[in-house]
Amino acid sequence: MKTKFWLFLLPLALMYSCGNTGVTLPSVTGTQFEVLVVMNDTAWKDSAGIALENVLGQYVDGLPQAEPNMDVHHCNQEQFTSVLMPTRNIVLTDIAEKYSAPKITYGKDRWAAPQAFVKITAPSDTAFTRIIKEKGQEILNFFIVMERERQMYFNKDYLDAKDQTAIEKMFGIQIDIPQGISKATVKKDFYWLTNDNPTIREDIVIYSYPYTDKNTFTKDFLIAKRDSVMKANIPGELKGSYMGTELKYADPMFREITVNGGYAAELRGLWRMMNGAAMGGPFYSQTRLDEIHQRVITIEAFVFAPGKNKRNPMRQMEAVVYSAKLPQEINAIKEVSVVAKKENKEK
Repeated sequence: MKTKFWLFLLPLALMYSCGNTGVTLPSVTGTQFEVLVVMNDTAWKDSAGIALENVLGQYVDGLPQAEPNMDVHHCNQEQFTSVLMPTRNIVLTDIAEKYSAPKITYGKDRWAAPQAFVKITAPSDTAFTRIIKEKGQEILNFFIVMERERQMYFNKDYLDAKDQTAIEKMFGIQIDIPQGISKATVKKDFYWLTNDNPTIREDIVIYSYPYTDKNTFTKDFLIAKRDSVMKANIPGELKGSYMGTELKYADPMFREITVNGGYAAELRGLWRMMNGAAMGGPFYSQTRLDEIHQRVITIEAFVFAPGKNKRNPMRQMEAVVYSAKLPQEINAIKEVSVVAKKENKEK
């Protein structure tokens, strides 16, 4: 499998069936994190369009340079024809006095698949702008999650079975490791994978340790643990150099989130080589509790791509992190599985 496929996900070349209607939908068009806003030209240039573009195009957290969450494109209703309808992410808008209050509707697979669309109606520009300020982050998150789900679906056709098996044996977790990210360094309770690409390097690190203290799931503890693990296991090219967390110029962001119905602590920030060459980039990690074995498992992705945009590579790697299933989740799936009974052939 060529590494190139992993850098820029091509539009899915599959056909999908729409529900139970039997209607076959075409594949979506466009590239990752593009969104088309359908809005009349006057509103687009006024407060309504400005508010929507500002929300969708706000900068991604945790990158070393400014990159928008979504690449926003605009057309008016007359231009929204069959050519544009298969776009992967669409915002439909309608501002008219016939509406009594603003409303947001979320949908999937209307003109293509896997497509995400949001319809926003409002009685006036003022009402439209107000609901965007209130619910704009929710709209953005919807598109980000949909892009992640597309990536996770795509990855399943290009998995590295060897590393998946080795990781499950070491940690008891299942994770979708894509082909191309397969150069491994393995130590005790530590697994490091990289595509070793000189242009856009993508890495996954998994490590575990016993759960002994509830303070484990705090920002300060997780940063300190990260630095100790990386210092011990990821050296730089120069003698005495090692990977560490950038704290001076970019404070890492900590969030408590839910993954597969369970608690996870999320860190997002920048890494750099300490005492070494000028190397650095963004990282993203999730730390979760293996309830069965009472140990903490951290799964981290990081990227090194000097002079390149890093949003899409990082989001693609985040999809890998999100694909992980811990032992309690794997066992839960087995417990609810249904095995068909053999038919009694006696008459």
